[in-house]
Amino acid sequence: MVRRAMMSESRRNRRKAERNKRRTKNNITKKDRIIGILALIIIFIIAAIAAYFYSLSKAGIKLF
Repeated sequence: MVRRAMMSESRRNRRKAERNKRRTKNNITKKDRIIGILALIIIFIIAAIAAYFYSLSKAGIKLF
């Protein structure tokens, strides 16, 4: 007959609380993270387009 070692209830609750502490560090939701990444990409694209048009205007090419 094999006896299984049972964990005491207080120890089980303490370990559960420790796991939950580690898990709650990330308060940024997935939706907010995606919005932030898209905002950074859009800002980068706008900056690249602005630099391109600035270099064309410095070269003396009339744009508009």
